[in-house]
Amino acid sequence: MKRILSALILGAIVLYVVMAAPRVVGVIFVGAIMLLAVQEMGGIVSASGESVSLPATMAGTGFILIGTWLKGETGLASGLVLAVLTVTVVRLRTGGIKGAVREIAAGIFILIVPAWLLAHAILFLDVTWGRSALLFLLLVVWVCDSAAFYVGSAIGRRKLAPEISPNKTVEGFIAGMISSLPVAALFWLLSPAGWSLGFTVAAGFAIALVGQIGDLAESILKRDAGVKDSGTLIPGHGGILDRTDSLLLTIPFLYYMTQWLANILK
Repeated sequence: MKRILSALILGAIVLYVVMAAPRVVGVIFVGAIMLLAVQEMGGIVSASGESVSLPATMAGTGFILIGTWLKGETGLASGLVLAVLTVTVVRLRTGGIKGAVREIAAGIFILIVPAWLLAHAILFLDVTWGRSALLFLLLVVWVCDSAAFYVGSAIGRRKLAPEISPNKTVEGFIAGMISSLPVAALFWLLSPAGWSLGFTVAAGFAIALVGQIGDLAESILKRDAGVKDSGTLIPGHGGILDRTDSLLLTIPFLYYMTQWLANILK
């Protein structure tokens, strides 16, 4: 019951932010998710035995957020440069030589995953079709995750990645991929985005694939760190990263896919 209630509340908030909230509310919401995710990723990295400066990564996340808010794609790139510079300077001032490579690398990793990747959600708020595209992405991810779980639980026999995520099955993975097709078809029929059927189906299929890869990526990080969940913020669901693992790669992937292929796959 707690898990269902949390999902309903979170879903309602996300739906409002994506479809109805002013841009500034969307930016604040994404920024809060970024900071929480960075904190959780810092905990995973620390649990794996690596040192990381949480204040430096938080400050760097702020640069990425503000840059993206003010200047879009240009700010996203320049914010990452300032973020990496911040992590590097802090390490130069506070640490000795030993372990410098690993600590700076860990800090940069956290700035990219999840901060820089999640910041791409703000870019969708700046284009006419962006909110519809975000809704499409969320629907595909949700349906894919649900199909993979229920089909895998019911008829799954072959393990997809037993050492990384023992409960995931090949049958569930295939069901998740197939589930993207009806979502894509429905979106194409109802959406004002103006995408072609070919592009919409390709985008849905890609989101399902990349989303499941992102899920496995977070699982391998948690297993290496010896933690079950990334946090305890969401009752019955774990942490922010546990709820956004399928979005970390799909959000930027869909954004750049629309930039490069939307006019080709007509």
